[in-house]
Amino acid sequence: MHIYCIHIDIALDKIKYNDFIPYISPEKRAKINRYKNEIDKIRSLFGDLIIRYILCKYYGFHNNEVNYEYEELGKPYLKNHKNLHFNISHSGEWVVGIVSRNTVGIDIEKVTDIKQNLTSFVFSNEENYTFSHLIEMEKNEFFFKLWTLKESYVKAKGSGLSEGLNTLNIYKENDEIRLKKEGKLVKAYFETLDCIEGYKFSFCSVRKFNNFDIKLYAIDEFYQEVKKLLN
Repeated sequence: MHIYCIHIDIALDKIKYNDFIPYISPEKRAKINRYKNEIDKIRSLFGDLIIRYILCKYYGFHNNEVNYEYEELGKPYLKNHKNLHFNISHSGEWVVGIVSRNTVGIDIEKVTDIKQNLTSFVFSNEENYTFSHLIEMEKNEFFFKLWTLKESYVKAKGSGLSEGLNTLNIYKENDEIRLKKEGKLVKAYFETLDCIEGYKFSFCSVRKFNNFDIKLYAIDEFYQEVKKLLN
């Protein structure tokens, strides 16, 4: 299981955009170019590049062998390689991607002030009770941890907005993160990471994992790696 995190300096990325774009497929280029927002273009580009890079570096792919198809609800998967799974997320100045032989989901969120209406969207009744009894300085940590954990699970499943986050209940048991849906234990395994200041991110696997590899890159460092590997 491999996780890559790229810090995107927006001003620099606009300069480098044309250097990176040749490494992705014509179909993906066309899709990205339809985005009106420049930041959305940059995030989508680097999300794709992270997955390509991991597949080529660790799983023996050539760049032109990385092709996608889509499930009914829009979750992408690798054409002709259903034994490999990936997921992408972005927030603020970070783009993260994960590749595994297990079904996985990942989510990153920039930690900001909590909009009050979001708590009822994210929390179960039990979680809302816990949240209401926390001291103020603990609330952001609790909220964004649970939000990213639940989003990572929903993204692993590929269920999108059809899965209400407030129907899921996250709790800890024997130092492991557990998930229940409508009172029933769900077979899912989680990790929350605090390696990026000001952000919270989590990932979920449908099977138990023993270890994972995580790397953080500045944009220029990643560009040099991409040039060497994906050419």
